Amino acid sequence: MNSVSWSRKRYGFGLAVAAAALLARPAAADDAPCREPFGVVADETALPAEAAPVRLFARLLPEPSVEKVRTGGKKRFLAAAGELILLEAGPWAFDRYVTREDFAFISTRTVRNNFRTGFHYDRDTFPVNQSSHPYHGSLFFDAARSNGYGFWESGAFAMTGSLIWECCMENTAPSINDLVNTTFGGMTRGEVAHRLSAMVLDNTATGASRIFREIGAAILNPVGSLNRLLRGEVGRDFENPPDRFPSAVVLSADLGYRHIGGGAAHPDQATLSLSLLYGNPFEGDLSRPFDSFWLGIDLNAPGGVLASRIEERGILKGWELTDRDDKVRHIFGFTQEYEYLNNESQVFGAQMFGAGLLSRYSLGKNLVGLTDASVIVIPLAGIKTTDFENPETGRNYDYAPGGGARVSARAYLGGREVLAAGYGVAWARTVNGVSKNNTLQFFRALARFPLAGPVGAGAAYYWYSRQTTYPGFFEPRKTQSEWRAFINAVFPFPFR
Repeated sequence: MNSVSWSRKRYGFGLAVAAAALLARPAAADDAPCREPFGVVADETALPAEAAPVRLFARLLPEPSVEKVRTGGKKRFLAAAGELILLEAGPWAFDRYVTREDFAFISTRTVRNNFRTGFHYDRDTFPVNQSSHPYHGSLFFDAARSNGYGFWESGAFAMTGSLIWECCMENTAPSINDLVNTTFGGMTRGEVAHRLSAMVLDNTATGASRIFREIGAAILNPVGSLNRLLRGEVGRDFENPPDRFPSAVVLSADLGYRHIGGGAAHPDQATLSLSLLYGNPFEGDLSRPFDSFWLGIDLNAPGGVLASRIEERGILKGWELTDRDDKVRHIFGFTQEYEYLNNESQVFGAQMFGAGLLSRYSLGKNLVGLTDASVIVIPLAGIKTTDFENPETGRNYDYAPGGGARVSARAYLGGREVLAAGYGVAWARTVNGVSKNNTLQFFRALARFPLAGPVGAGAAYYWYSRQTTYPGFFEPRKTQSEWRAFINAVFPFPFR
């Protein structure tokens, strides 16, 4: 599929993560539990429950209301369906009449041909397929989510929107990869956008605060803000929803320097790593999909790609296997994820599902350990394998389903993450492209040291590897190693 030109420059979601937290208003409270979503890969700061003495980093919200299980209010099917149609017609009209893209010249004949041809793999660029399509899917998803539908129902809207676009809004054959990326990526990214925008909004705010909150929510969730505008909610004073906030939200930022080894084109860069934790499974944020989730993004400059890592991971369903007062606690759960990596050895984009065990250990006064071990399933990954466009596929990356495993461990002292390490491996067998198999690995380790208040210092080592096999030739394993030094700041955001 030649995709949506209209959506190609809309991939700024990771940058809005910090704005989502900073626009919200903190209020004083007491000690906070661990802000640790299931399956996080050892590169963020969290707050263990045993860190009660560290009040600067451990402030607790009131207990979540039992009404959090609600789906979002009255279901408005006509509004959701109408917006889905607009999200189809708007991009198509832009591509057809403004940019005059070849694929946008459609007719009843092209629709019939698409149904006869069936699904294939398309020739679009890596950013379009692995970035723009998940974003477009999130708009389909939020058309339903902001009109009262739950996670799974909104996922059906994302899939419907993708199917309509593939069969009817282009004159090229429907693509398998777009259906996967738009549906599953749209569900992950759409739910994250929906929850963050709800957190930013305050229906009781007035003046400049109200204006900035509405703008921030519109950046995160434009379809949700359109619905607020149509329903007359933008300037109206009314009660906030009971599930506006999870048990806690924590933003962590590492700002510093990274050096990439192995002859990288841009070996020395400034780097900003952001991670945001939403909810706490150990405090019961498990009743609905994405009651607990985690976001991570690495931004680097000058030179090279701006965003080298974007990850969004939420718990679909989890079960507490132990009692709440046990010194060792375990949660088993399933996750859904969006992954986007761009470094010297791995250019990788995929929607993933995981299953595994998250454990927390009380090791002594103010000392806590956390481990997680999980297996992952990858319905279809995009993996860059060559530096040239293959004449058959028109791409320099291949499509491959696969699976893998990952483990990580973290240690916390006095409410601050001081040590962390994680390793993961994935195997993928190519179904469309020039390669045969891919083995991807990563290792990350870091240490942080508190300095004053929320500020600390730290260092980290990252390693990535890709081993690709081909039917006709041999390629040595590609690796990237880097070390980092940074100043860290942690911002817990409790709310009332």
